[in-house]
Amino acid sequence: MGGSNKQTTTSTNAPYKAAQPLLDKGMGDALDLYNGPGLVQPNTMSTVVPFSQQTTQGMGALQGLAGQNMGSNGLSGQLQGIINGGGLNADQNTALEGIRNTATGSFDINADPGFQQVFDKTRDAVNQNAAGLGRYASGTHDGVMTRELGDLGARQFQDFQSRKDAAQQQLFNAGQTAQGNLGSAYDGMKAPISDLMGVGSMNEDLYGRTLNDQLRIAQERQNAPLANLQALMAAANGSGSYGTTTQQAQGPNNTFSNIAGAGLGAASLGTNGGAKL
Repeated sequence: MGGSNKQTTTSTNAPYKAAQPLLDKGMGDALDLYNGPGLVQPNTMSTVVPFSQQTTQGMGALQGLAGQNMGSNGLSGQLQGIINGGGLNADQNTALEGIRNTATGSFDINADPGFQQVFDKTRDAVNQNAAGLGRYASGTHDGVMTRELGDLGARQFQDFQSRKDAAQQQLFNAGQTAQGNLGSAYDGMKAPISDLMGVGSMNEDLYGRTLNDQLRIAQERQNAPLANLQALMAAANGSGSYGTTTQQAQGPNNTFSNIAGAGLGAASLGTNGGAKL
């Protein structure tokens, strides 16, 4: 009673006949390379750019200059002296002391050695003038002497006060300058250290780039077996979907289904025939 109704379809997909030798050759060469030196060769060439001769010379000179001006040597020693001197060097502190004395001193008309000379000349001139007029030792002579010497003293005091005011302003400015010099001197002392650290950073950068390049080469060597296998599989897949494909279509395989199918077919024919009548 049972039966089988199968449909089998077979299709063949082959490369172009003239291309077959090329495919065979390519696959064979790929396999030879895979078994030999490898399809993929790791790049072990260094890609680190070394320092040029000029850069190396510059780094050496900069390092030497920094060493000569660090600690108590060279520029650092002078700047440390400025810091120890409150922001001023020895000559500036000497000048500052004179300014301070003028700014804080009291008026003393005899403190100026030049004043006595002016005083003597003024007195002699008044005496000569009074004697020439025949009024020496007169009241007029005394009045003129008092007026001239008084004016001389007043001018001397005004000059002292002007110099004192100027000295006080200079003293204030010197204090401001000293404060600024302290920071500048400290920054100047750090300059050789910064230069030396800059040279160190350049060396560290080169060393870091060298290590990264060595890591890259090591990774390429480690990945070479897998890369070769992947390259071989890619070459194999490059042959395309060539070969033979078989497809089967499974039909009804029991008697009842076959009879039912035949009956439906007959009914369909009968219906169509009746329509024609």
